[in-house]
Amino acid sequence: MDNVSFQSRIKLTSMNAFDKEVHYGKRNYVNYPWTVKQSVISDKAATTDIYDCTAAGFTDGLKVMLLHICPSMAENSNFKKIEKFITSKLDIDSPYLQGFILGSKNFNPNSPNSPKVFDFFLNFMDKLFIPFSFFRGGDYANNIAYSSLADEWIIGSELLNTVSKDVFKTPKNAVEKIFEEVKISNCDELIW
Repeated sequence: MDNVSFQSRIKLTSMNAFDKEVHYGKRNYVNYPWTVKQSVISDKAATTDIYDCTAAGFTDGLKVMLLHICPSMAENSNFKKIEKFITSKLDIDSPYLQGFILGSKNFNPNSPNSPKVFDFFLNFMDKLFIPFSFFRGGDYANNIAYSSLADEWIIGSELLNTVSKDVFKTPKNAVEKIFEEVKISNCDELIW
């Protein structure tokens, strides 16, 4: 594990730039209907159209497990089943394990369980002492991808298709406008 860095990059970009950069092949995408069955474990993974859903990733720097959980699917409210799935697929005792969470919408009448799904992942990572970054809420759809080759998360933001990143000056300022709540782990670095 000598090639594993202890600081992943989180690159913020527009959805247009994301679409040009991320070509991982169909088997590396978490697609609809966005349950644990569609989760991907690979050296790279991506998912798109995160709005009221929650996407969560776990990486040890060599592989990533990426989940995209839709709050309006009945089977996604069985958090014990989701937890069992994750713990059966990951070495949760690995000192290299890091997490990433993005999504959720508060007060969305079409998906009232949205915050519960996000909170499940927050509590799960806290309980297992997994360092993680998170990006919660906001009014825009987002895409995410992870590549172990670059040890990099990419967030494609719908807002950055219409507003130049120069307006925000820094990626920190941008994520604070795009999302309602943000926490960057000491294990991560936010970049353009």
